[in-house]
Amino acid sequence: MTCCWVKMRLSRLHLGLLILFVSSLGLTPSQSYPMGIGESADGGCLCHGSASNTTEISLIGVPTLFESNQTFNLTLEINSSIDVHSENAQGGFRLLVSAGTIEFENETQVQNLDAGWTHTSEGNTHRWWNFTWTAPEDNTSAVEIIAHGNAVNGNQNQFDDAWNSYGITIPGSSFEGTIIQLNLNQSYSLIDYSIIIGGIIAILGFLYFAIK
Repeated sequence: MTCCWVKMRLSRLHLGLLILFVSSLGLTPSQSYPMGIGESADGGCLCHGSASNTTEISLIGVPTLFESNQTFNLTLEINSSIDVHSENAQGGFRLLVSAGTIEFENETQVQNLDAGWTHTSEGNTHRWWNFTWTAPEDNTSAVEIIAHGNAVNGNQNQFDDAWNSYGITIPGSSFEGTIIQLNLNQSYSLIDYSIIIGGIIAILGFLYFAIK
């Protein structure tokens, strides 16, 4: 009886260790999209890499407010500590604008997909893109612009890439509401979160099988 009890405890212990190992692996690998990505990236560049503050997304030339039908020259730029190892892949983006008209300087580098803008395979070889934004006619409204950008190193290893996000709310000159600016910067990566959550699940599972 004692021998069987010990074997049962050891089996549960081994199972608990297996849960700990599997949970610590974090998120499963995801697919990269060098030819652009649609609405599946509206919440972030989940295509590959991880969210990290080692990568910064900037929108250069964004106004503090806009007049009706006013046009602005903007640049979406990705700055990252990730080195570029290849001329074939440097970065990509997903751009969402709630109102107004977008027109990119180089149409071969970008495409309109699922009510947003993203890179093409040619645009994937850059980390900055120039475009104009023409504000809507209604200057009593506020416009949200959200940009997700991914810095890639072209070494065919998606785990070495990192993305981040930037968002801003631009009021019209006659807007009378309260502006709440977007804060989309990532301080922790998805891998960080997955390890933390996975570790908690693994510990609880380990304790359950070991004590039961």
